[in-house]
Amino acid sequence: MFTRARGAYYTEMKMHLETSDQNLISNYGKGVLGVNGQDYTGNIIITRTRVVQDWFDGDVKSLTLAHFAPLFEEAEADRAEILLLGTGDQHIFPDFSLMAEMQQRGISLEVMNTRAACRTYSVLVNEYRPVAAALLQIEE
Repeated sequence: MFTRARGAYYTEMKMHLETSDQNLISNYGKGVLGVNGQDYTGNIIITRTRVVQDWFDGDVKSLTLAHFAPLFEEAEADRAEILLLGTGDQHIFPDFSLMAEMQQRGISLEVMNTRAACRTYSVLVNEYRPVAAALLQIEE
């Protein structure tokens, strides 16, 4: 609906609270990752339906397929095809054999810093893409 005020036309806009049946990243920053309004201070894996707390503590280069076991436990309908690995402040690649092993499991592993991973996850989950994120805390 258009309204006229002082020679200009304006469009009325209605605001609605966004709700979702998927986990959404609500905030991120130094030492905190928020999902659906709940803050986490450890490293997390976030899938469409759950959050796995404190899933890994160590150097990115020491990540193995076993660290991602929670992803393989998901029901087939909820299983991610894209995994965003947020490596904290810096963009650090894990061992390339991990990327190959994930690909063999049908999961594309995309590596980026945690801030970029949070933004990318938000875009993909809102497009209802089969995505998960493994996020290391931002230290700086």
